[in-house]
Amino acid sequence: MTGRPSNPFRIFLVNPAPAAERIEFSFITPRALPVLAAVTPQDESIRGLRLVDQAVEPFPYEEVQPGDLVGISIHTFNARYGYTLAARIRELGASVVLGGPHASVFPEEAGQRGDAVVQGDAEVSWGLVLRDYAQGRLQPHYNGGRVDPEFFTPARWDLMRLDRYLVASVQTVRGCPKRCSFCSVWVQDGRQPRLRANDAIIQELKILYDAGFRLVMFADDNFYPYTRQDIQQAPSEEERRRLERGLQQRFQLMDRLHREIPEDMHFFTQITMEVAEDPEYMRAMKKGRIAGALIGIETVTEEGLKATNKGFNSTGEDLIRRLETIRTEAFPYIMGAFIFGIESDTEQSLNHTIDFSRDCGIALAQYVPMTPLPGTVDFLMMRKDRKPLKLKQRDYDYWLDPNHPRILYHHPNLKEEQILDGVERAWREFYSVSSTLKRCRRFGMLRHPKKLLAYFVVCRGLLSRYQRYGISADSAVRGTKHKIANVLGRIALSLLKRPPQRAFAPN
Repeated sequence: MTGRPSNPFRIFLVNPAPAAERIEFSFITPRALPVLAAVTPQDESIRGLRLVDQAVEPFPYEEVQPGDLVGISIHTFNARYGYTLAARIRELGASVVLGGPHASVFPEEAGQRGDAVVQGDAEVSWGLVLRDYAQGRLQPHYNGGRVDPEFFTPARWDLMRLDRYLVASVQTVRGCPKRCSFCSVWVQDGRQPRLRANDAIIQELKILYDAGFRLVMFADDNFYPYTRQDIQQAPSEEERRRLERGLQQRFQLMDRLHREIPEDMHFFTQITMEVAEDPEYMRAMKKGRIAGALIGIETVTEEGLKATNKGFNSTGEDLIRRLETIRTEAFPYIMGAFIFGIESDTEQSLNHTIDFSRDCGIALAQYVPMTPLPGTVDFLMMRKDRKPLKLKQRDYDYWLDPNHPRILYHHPNLKEEQILDGVERAWREFYSVSSTLKRCRRFGMLRHPKKLLAYFVVCRGLLSRYQRYGISADSAVRGTKHKIANVLGRIALSLLKRPPQRAFAPN
């Protein structure tokens, strides 16, 4: 238990990242920091609040005083950087609270590196942490669980350096009803979607519009959380009505996006391919200016879909039909996500995936090697030796090893080099100049120089910064060419953002 600070304390909220990879620009704003700032109470014991995203700025160690409190949000691949940061901060006499997805999965591991750990949602538990700390009785463990939607809080964007980001992030729903074997979202956030109030979403979007953002990512687990099939198969009348109410709330949100948000703001999100079977929902998305979405295609084989619990996806001609339907009826820009190294993969299937993704009409793509993330079914099954993918080391905490291999298992059909070569080749071929030009023609960008330049900048930026691990929140960023990334970032900001309509600067 930590003693009470002798003086009012300052709070630092941090998104950790390696200094070697820091540039002056980041694609998307972090979500946890400004949300935690929003639920930080106004109290005489708190003398200041500072948000630090190490992806774009160094942590100000010189400002930390004994008795201050530092909250660090960690994902699996930035946990090591977060732990290093925590150790140095504690040497300065400040206290550290660790939270985020990785701390929720491994609270004991995180608790050994800090003074307290927070599992689950933090909208309610963060206030308890601060109250206890101010009263000198900080507990070693807090569990926020899964909070009800009324506790979802608009972020404190006034505390972020918004001039460093191209896209803002807003959450409209938490939780996903699917059970993909490689995904930790549904394990942590639950399979019952929790919808945020539409009023709060619209309010936050208007703030971001005034801050100069014209692109917003709805950082949702699944933007289509209530399918028609789910409603038809509801186990009870009460459950059917609950699902119908949820679906109607989604329609109301998209109608309000159309009516209440200026028409030069556009939205991107994450969604399952099932939306292709819902014409009404697709029309609503187009009306609400949803311009694109990340769709987890993952694999183009039936065996791969079975191995990843993605039977709701499709392959072959039906996959092509669904993608074309989404492009024409809902939104034009699809980012396809692909995983290389699924247990059923062969060299032939990897080659087919590369060819398919290049020619299927998606606008962007990301390719990642299969990695068992803590909290996923794959991670649990592989540690129990119940998957065809056999871990090289059963209890190896790879996220703590700076030199861990990118492939952590023995594959039944592929060598490590074949998987990595496939990933690298997929990125190179999809984002080659010739392939990018073909997509520009497909999307009619050649007649719009500004749109054409913006698309080229985004493509080259993704290739230079994310080609090893993808753009998911649990991905590490390595091998960045700093000068190129900085130049591309400045160009993207000038093309896709506007000057703020009122002052937005950290307090």
